[in-house]
Amino acid sequence: MRLEIEVLDGPQKGKKISLKNGLQLGQNLPHGFNDPQIAPLHGVLAFDGKNTWFLECIAPLKLRLGTIEVPRAAMLPGLVFHIGQTGFKVVEKAKLTYDSWDEGMKDWLSHYPGQKLKSDIFFFPVPLRLTFIQGTQFEEHYTLSYGPRVLGYNHLDLNIKDPAAPPLAVRFFQKGPHPFIENLCGETVKLNGLSFDQQALQDGDKLTVASSVIEVSLLK
Repeated sequence: MRLEIEVLDGPQKGKKISLKNGLQLGQNLPHGFNDPQIAPLHGVLAFDGKNTWFLECIAPLKLRLGTIEVPRAAMLPGLVFHIGQTGFKVVEKAKLTYDSWDEGMKDWLSHYPGQKLKSDIFFFPVPLRLTFIQGTQFEEHYTLSYGPRVLGYNHLDLNIKDPAAPPLAVRFFQKGPHPFIENLCGETVKLNGLSFDQQALQDGDKLTVASSVIEVSLLK
C-alpha cells in the first residue's frame, strides 16, 4: 500500500507528501510549514522494515493525536494528527485524479466509512476560517476543514493565547451542510455581542472570547 501525508490546514491545505525514509518535517525544510508552533526540524519519517511507517519527533518535541501528545506515531491509513496548529492525515495514494482536494476527500470517506465512525472526525462540506481581528493574535487565522474542533486558552486543538480566555471556550461542528458553534463556557463568550448556546454560523459572524474578537468566514 502506497501512503501519503495530506495537509489539512493553512496555505498548503491539500498538499500531499509521499512517505520516504528519512523525510524531515519542520518550518525551514523543503516540506516546511508556516506555523510558529512547528520547530525548524520537528520530526523525521522512518520505515521499520515490517511494512509500517513511523513519524518520530525530535526530543523533546511532540505530535498530537486528538488531545494526547506523543513523541512517535505509526503512519496508518486514516490517522489524523497535528504538529503545532497544522493538521495532517495519512491517506492511501490515490489511483484516480480528482478535480479538487474536496472531491478526493469525499471519495476517500465513501470507501472507508468505518474509519470515519471510529475517529468521530468528519470532513466539513463548508470549511471555516477564523480570523483574529482584535487581541494578541491580531491577523492570525485558523482554517477548519474537518471537525469537531475546540477553541480555548492554551488548548491543544485551537489555541487562544489570551490567559483571560477559558480553557474550553467553544466547539465548532457541522450538521448536514451547515456549520455550527457550541458555547462551552457560558457568559464568557458572545456571538455578535449576544449570549448563545448553539448557533448556526453565518459568513461575517464575530465571536468574542475575553479580549479577542474573531471573524468567521465560510469558505464555499
